[in-house]
Amino acid sequence: MRIPSNKLLQFLNGNIKKKVIKNEILNIADIKDNSENVEKDDIFIAFKGSRFDGHDFILSAFDKGASLIIAQDEEKIPTNDSLQYIIVEDIKKAAADLSHKLFDISPDDFKILGVTGTNGKSTTVSLVHHILQKSDKDSTLISTVEIKIKDEVVKEPYNTTPSILELSKILKNSKENNIEFINMEVSSHAIHQRRIEGVKFDIISFTNITRDHLDYHKDFEEYKSIKLSLMNYLKDEGKIVINLDRLNKDDFVKGGKEVITYGFKKNADFVIENYEQTLQQMKFTIKTKEHKSYEIRSHLIGKFNVYNITNAFVIATLFGLDPEKIIYPISTFKGVSGRFQIVPNSQSLGFVAVIDFAHTPDALNEVLKTASSITEGRIITVFGAGGNADQGKRMLMGQVVSENSDVIVLTNDDPKDEDPNQIIEDVSKGIDKNKHFIVIPDRETAIDTALRFANKGDMVIIAGRGHEKYQLFAHGKKVEFNDYEVTKKLINKIKRSSGR
Repeated sequence: MRIPSNKLLQFLNGNIKKKVIKNEILNIADIKDNSENVEKDDIFIAFKGSRFDGHDFILSAFDKGASLIIAQDEEKIPTNDSLQYIIVEDIKKAAADLSHKLFDISPDDFKILGVTGTNGKSTTVSLVHHILQKSDKDSTLISTVEIKIKDEVVKEPYNTTPSILELSKILKNSKENNIEFINMEVSSHAIHQRRIEGVKFDIISFTNITRDHLDYHKDFEEYKSIKLSLMNYLKDEGKIVINLDRLNKDDFVKGGKEVITYGFKKNADFVIENYEQTLQQMKFTIKTKEHKSYEIRSHLIGKFNVYNITNAFVIATLFGLDPEKIIYPISTFKGVSGRFQIVPNSQSLGFVAVIDFAHTPDALNEVLKTASSITEGRIITVFGAGGNADQGKRMLMGQVVSENSDVIVLTNDDPKDEDPNQIIEDVSKGIDKNKHFIVIPDRETAIDTALRFANKGDMVIIAGRGHEKYQLFAHGKKVEFNDYEVTKKLINKIKRSSGR
């Protein structure tokens, strides 16, 4: 596109310290924040990240044809008479303002849901998206697992919440496809790094706030404070939804927004009652303040999924859907990859293998308690802890697994740049050594061993990685590995060797 330079300056809303622009008309092809991806006539945004500083790549972007540089540190602008640049006060705001104006998008173009919390985000937003699509309401899903416009997967995400520019492009694509609803997970990293700059939410849902990411955040209080600060991104008439069993309503009413609650507690706005489950399904009732009751049936199981489903039910009603018409879409939702995902061919061997993303003490506790409630035999747990992550939760994870498992197989998760043996040592400090406990660092061997331990009626929980497709090791080494596919393959091998 061709755009007058004075008009582009207006897009920055006074967020300018200095400008060097020689052309009255600018040719702009796109906006990029990675110099490797820059092409002719792109604007290059020189973000400063934790690992790389975009200012160091300004000349590289210019050499590739960038028509304009947006930066924040004037001292790092290289000397080049042909370089056009703008120094801004706030580069995150500049990126959001520019991309929204150039892509002709606004938060008011959509009804936007943001779901945050330590656990339950992916299932909640995915179910809301499913309900909307089944109700003939066009929706975009932005989750840890996938990014979908309507029913088409357009991308597998790198982060739970995309960057400012990537998110802007998803919104642009959504507008071009006449999408009405945007449903997105919002991580604490995304809030802190302002990846959602320029976005305003109609509904923000808080699932829970328990320990996680203390490798990134100073302590739990900072983590919680950052999560709660998402409320600053609500639209004027925006609403907040919280799980009253897991959160304190007083933390959410201070901003003067309407807070809607759900849970088993009788003083919730949406009360969960009559909860029953088997390995195949669960059913429960949601009762409103108007004393109307809705019976829910789902293929998902676990108390944590009761919360996720009720959360999605509440959100869908706030989006204006008839509660009676939400029930059927819930019953057809098959769940999210790697979230208490049963590996079907395991049942032919008389036990059940389950893949779950649980990688925090709280999530492991919920998953293992669910497993115990529907299993007659033993609980065999395969798990590890990720590297370059919160070291303090490792022993706690070991304790939770030890308390809720009969057999424990400790293995590697994603060691990344840490010593795998040290990670295993950290986790093992929480494990009762009187339990049936074995360490097998190779994850595939660990899963195979657990499956061969299993007897009729047992449940094998393979925790920590869920939907992820690669295992990450030191020096950026990336090995293809998906727990579900590996487990399915190993079960078939056991079946062949046993003649079953």
